[in-house]
Amino acid sequence: MNNLDRARQVWTITRIELRRAFLSRRAFWVYGLALLPSLIFLGGSLQARFRAARLSANGLTPAPLIDGLRTGQTPAEVLTRLGKPGFDRQWVASRRVRDGSERNGVTQHPIQPPVEARYVRLNVLRPTYGNDPTARIYEFEVYGEGPENLALGRPATSSPPCSAGEGPEKAFNGSVAGGPTDRWCSRGGRLYLQVDLGAALEVRHVVIRHAGAGGEPEELNTRLFSVQTSADNRLFTTVVEGTGARLVDEITTHRALTYFDGRREARLEFADGALASTDIRPLRDFEGDRRIFAGVFQFFYLRLAVFFGCLGIFMNLFRGEMLDRTLHCWLLAPARRGVLLAGKYGAGLIASTVIFAGGALLCLLVLLWTHDPAEVEAYWRGSGMAHAFWYALAAALGCVGYGSVFLAAGLLVRNPILPAAVLLGWESIHPFLPRVLQKLSVLHYLQSLCPVPAPPGRDLPALLQLLLAPAEPASRAGSILGLLLLTALALGVARRAIGRLEISYGTET
Repeated sequence: MNNLDRARQVWTITRIELRRAFLSRRAFWVYGLALLPSLIFLGGSLQARFRAARLSANGLTPAPLIDGLRTGQTPAEVLTRLGKPGFDRQWVASRRVRDGSERNGVTQHPIQPPVEARYVRLNVLRPTYGNDPTARIYEFEVYGEGPENLALGRPATSSPPCSAGEGPEKAFNGSVAGGPTDRWCSRGGRLYLQVDLGAALEVRHVVIRHAGAGGEPEELNTRLFSVQTSADNRLFTTVVEGTGARLVDEITTHRALTYFDGRREARLEFADGALASTDIRPLRDFEGDRRIFAGVFQFFYLRLAVFFGCLGIFMNLFRGEMLDRTLHCWLLAPARRGVLLAGKYGAGLIASTVIFAGGALLCLLVLLWTHDPAEVEAYWRGSGMAHAFWYALAAALGCVGYGSVFLAAGLLVRNPILPAAVLLGWESIHPFLPRVLQKLSVLHYLQSLCPVPAPPGRDLPALLQLLLAPAEPASRAGSILGLLLLTALALGVARRAIGRLEISYGTET
């Protein structure tokens, strides 16, 4: 039998096996892998078209009018200038800020008119701004007409302290520098702090140093309290009441207007009636979307979709017939086993190339669908056709390389999970391997063929980024040659395996 006859046999086997390769129930999920990126980009494209339609429902806004906006303009001025927006949203935001009358957790409270008192008591009504029931006071100072702190070092009592080191005396020692160990602390029940001035003295104002004065969060400052005075420690008169809240809610009224000039979306945000920020960007970023496509193609399509797709197609060519107990029909046919191997490999290669190279081109076309026709036309006239060719070729060569490996694995092992897991692990760690070993990876050569580099993995932990040692991309000719050499090696192993193959269905489960 001459080479022409063998070629005819190969083609006959290929035609017969194409039905199994395209329509096998065991590999039907391959179509989902190939079409998934196209469906995702189609969803993004439809969403962009829908948003463009909604934004332009009230007409397009001339680009010069949008570009002429200035910070500080009022919503009325913008509406007069630009007309009705595509979207108009209003909301109110609040945040807690320190009251201007309070300085670093310190509050001062004048007593008018001045009173004669020996005992001065601080009643804590609401200890904090949250749910913490703990009162924290670093200093409680009492002043008369002069600058002397009348309470400094005087005897003090209080509700039960949090610990022995946080007793009432800490609030009258004249210091806040010790942090949490230099404060009075009490929690739960009726909270109070009282000082004995030693004699009835004129009291004109008090100063309270709350948690913020000791470096603690402002949320822990006393929210509500009262100050009482007494001459006999029996009858107390309230002289300061309900003045504790020193964090106030700062209310800001926001409004967002969105305009569309046919290409760009302008998001205008107003704060308290003045234009605070403008965010003007293309509804679809052509260059950004191309980079996204490059990342999806290299990190998902080549690394996972083509990988597992070839696993499903090529493993099934021999292993599937062993499970169906039909492989003996081929082995008894008047054809050499090498011819059978070539025919089955050809069928798997045609099917996987059509599915994945076609899927890559379909995904690229879906991506370009919603972009400005002028940009798309310029892209096709420039590098677009070359990009499409190299993306399709990378997918096809991925099928060539992975297909040969999985075809050989289907002949050598019964369980396809083990070789698939080993190969996937090798392909996943190849960026961290020495540069020489990286060249033994199918993915290394496939990524070298891609026309647009994938975005760097900035989300990787810092330690892994330090371990990355990517080899220099191979030339395109070198990539193709390297893939073909790896394929020849894998097919050589498969040829030896099928030559020694003996079928015993009783052991094939």
